[in-house]
Amino acid sequence: MSTPDPFLVDDFPVGCLVSHSKRTIVFSNRFFESRFGYSRQALVGTDLFALLSKASQIMFDSYLMPLLIREGCCEEVRVSLVAASGQEMPVVVSAVRDPLDAERIFWTFGSAVRSEQLFTELTEARKLLQQKVTQLNTLSDTDQLTGLPNRAALSRHLGDKLARDTGDDLAFTLAFLDLDGFKQVNDHYGHHMGDRLLGMVARRMTNNLRSDDLVARFGGDEFVILLSGNADPCRAEDSLNRLLREISEPYEVDAVTLQISASVGVTLYPQAEAVEPDQLIRQADQAMYQAKLAGRNQLCMFCVDNEKYQKDRHSELSAIRAAMAAGQFELYYQPKVNMRTGAVQGVEALLRWNHPEKGLLAPAAFLPVLNRTAAGLDMGRWVIETALGQLQGWLLQGLDLHVSVNIAGEHLQHPDFLNDLKQILAGYPGLPIQRLEFEVLETSTIEDIQHVASVLTTCRMMGIRVSLDDFGTGYSTLGHLRDLAVDVLKIDRSFVKDMLTSAGDLAILRGVIGFAQAFECDVIAEGVETLQQGQLLLELGCEWGQGFFIARPMPAAELPGWVARWIAQEYNDTFGAPVADLIVTQG
Repeated sequence: MSTPDPFLVDDFPVGCLVSHSKRTIVFSNRFFESRFGYSRQALVGTDLFALLSKASQIMFDSYLMPLLIREGCCEEVRVSLVAASGQEMPVVVSAVRDPLDAERIFWTFGSAVRSEQLFTELTEARKLLQQKVTQLNTLSDTDQLTGLPNRAALSRHLGDKLARDTGDDLAFTLAFLDLDGFKQVNDHYGHHMGDRLLGMVARRMTNNLRSDDLVARFGGDEFVILLSGNADPCRAEDSLNRLLREISEPYEVDAVTLQISASVGVTLYPQAEAVEPDQLIRQADQAMYQAKLAGRNQLCMFCVDNEKYQKDRHSELSAIRAAMAAGQFELYYQPKVNMRTGAVQGVEALLRWNHPEKGLLAPAAFLPVLNRTAAGLDMGRWVIETALGQLQGWLLQGLDLHVSVNIAGEHLQHPDFLNDLKQILAGYPGLPIQRLEFEVLETSTIEDIQHVASVLTTCRMMGIRVSLDDFGTGYSTLGHLRDLAVDVLKIDRSFVKDMLTSAGDLAILRGVIGFAQAFECDVIAEGVETLQQGQLLLELGCEWGQGFFIARPMPAAELPGWVARWIAQEYNDTFGAPVADLIVTQG
């Protein structure tokens, strides 16, 4: 067996050895000699085992050699090497079997001290960087004078709070507080004294509020307060009036006694209509201004005038009717596919408003005002008729799809619903009615469940498929599944969104799929935004899905092209990879 050319490896900055598979050393380089004190002559013929500490000999036999035999190499294993002086030195050893001669093994020995030092240095540098980032984030969110959250932090916190799903835990009171007479303090004693006073006012407010409440400095002598869970006007007034009394107590600043007061405007959330964070702050600011006009050192609640509300609502309904007459509404379509086979089963029709000034508006921007109105019923009829016309057009193009239409619970309860439906269907005598599906929305608003059950049964007898939308989001949906004859259960996107991280949502998904199987219904998941969500849904037994990962809602004219591209991609089981490691487990 030949040995390496020493001129090729002598200058390597690591110790190099060559041994037989039986551990006999046949070669060492110059660095090994200078670093560990062994001469080449002394090493050749020596058992490699003799260079290792007792613990490393055990590792050599139990781990290193079996790994070399099995894998042909090992990398960066930490052992202790006994130098010629008898000192044990920590080293990192790597080895590889000669691919041309399995009986020969090449070894390198590097210092473990330096690698550990580098790891320690990197760890400390990373920790320091994280501390700096935290400090910078804190500085950018903190008012330097009072130590309170600043305006930017307040805006972000309020936006995050309003972005959450609605619920009782989201209720809060927002108060806008402005100090009375603070300008006189600045003018008479100077800004240094005024700054000291602001700091004392901030501490007094935080000391007299609960830990889950928030106080932020909005600017100057203005503060915004969020009282969590205080959506009751009486409780909010009691809490804030106590705070006003505390603020009006005297302050000792540099041996000078100062006394000020504050005016507060208050608004409550949630409200009857959707509001933006800035709108809430403006409401409280307006109420605070009224408190100033009323004599200061007092509280004023913001109140939306009922007459103004009705006037605004009437104006919005008029604008919607005008938009319907002008043809500004359009149906977008979002595909539904079989995530196992790639088959395109159909599309869901989704309403959009091409507003001439505001651009494309989603239903949330205009549907709430249509609730329980004649305009809302007219819009429902328009959606069904438009979807049927589009379905007929696609069928003539050779595109055979199901089209689902969202139907509100209040529409199903209307006494003329079936008559209106039959008149609409009469306009499409050759259309295969089994291609139409109704997705029943807002089941919690259904008051006459028996009447709705009869209506849906009639629809199914006509050939229309029925889907129960947003299943699992309301306490009454299980009862509705028992009372209503449906073909499909649709899993709400709120459970799909966190299914990879929430054990609770995953359990609900399993339950919904189990209900579907028990009631012999198909099941489809909406809100499939990632590949991993689709894979896990398949693992759970849900084959059908729709969501942005598959396709976003699109105008009708774009759908045939999308379907052609989807088919042309020769669907290759996109969602089919195993996802056992993605499933959330309890504990």
